[in-house]
Parts: sequence; structure tokens; C-alpha cells
Amino acid sequence: MNLSTKFKKQFTIYILIVCAIILFDQFTKILLVSNIGLNNKINFIPGILQFTVVKNTGGAFSIFKQYPGFFKIVGLTNILIFLYLTFCPTVRVNNIIRSGFACVLGGTAGNLIDRFLKSGVIDFLDLQFINFAVFNMADVFIDIGVALILIGWFMSERKLQYNS
Repeated sequence: MNLSTKFKKQFTIYILIVCAIILFDQFTKILLVSNIGLNNKINFIPGILQFTVVKNTGGAFSIFKQYPGFFKIVGLTNILIFLYLTFCPTVRVNNIIRSGFACVLGGTAGNLIDRFLKSGVIDFLDLQFINFAVFNMADVFIDIGVALILIGWFMSERKLQYNS
């Protein structure tokens, strides 16, 4: 299998990952808004997880919520960066890192859809056992993506050390 055929196959896999993340994220948000309603909450696993449906116009932990346009620009910039990193064949990284890029891309796109269509991100995952911000599935996939990028990077660094 030549490099072009191999990359086309991987390209398809990464497109599927990104699309699955966006669809799952949007599905969960629609499901919870329609069944629980905005600014409402319901216990899911008492003492552990509660669904608290809110709209966040800011960033993580609602920072800079008075500047929603700023996060649209940041989101669009991240989309462009992670589109390049995920799908450009000249970016030489291992599959773990590229999968991480795809997860960050999918999560960012999911939240950006909310910012443009709903004027804020729909959050609903509320961990009861710690004092933490309410978040959503897009945020979970962004975190998974960052973890995969770090794992892939550390694995490639260790490989370089053993080869030298």
C-alpha cells in the first residue's frame, strides 16, 4: 500500500471520528434540552452525576462570558489549526496523536455549532462529588484528544531516546 492510499484510508477514519463526535455531542445536547429543559436539572446518579442544562456564553468555567464573539473567533481559529493537523499528509505524527487532533477538532466543532446556532454552548454534565464546572460531551472529547496527543508525544519521545 503506497503512502497516498494509506493516507486516504486514514483520512476516512479521521473524518468518521470527527463526524461521530459532532453527532454524538449534538444529539446529547438536543436530547437533554428537549427532555429536561434549559436551566433545569435532574439527578442521574445521586451524589455522583446530575444533568444541569445551562447555556454558557463564555469559555471554560464561564470565563469572559461577556465576550461571546471572542470565543467564536478562537473556535474558528482552532478549527483551522486542527483541520490542518488532522488532515494534512505532510504533518508527520503517529496515529495516537492524529486521533487526538481529530478528537479536539470534533469537540471544538460541536461547541462552535452551539455558539453560532444557540449563542452559547449547551452544558449539562454536572459532577456532584467534586466542585467543578458544568460541561458537555464536546468538552470530554477535547480532553480525550489532549490526553491522546500527550500520550502519543511521550511515546514518540521514548522511542526517539531508545533509537539514539
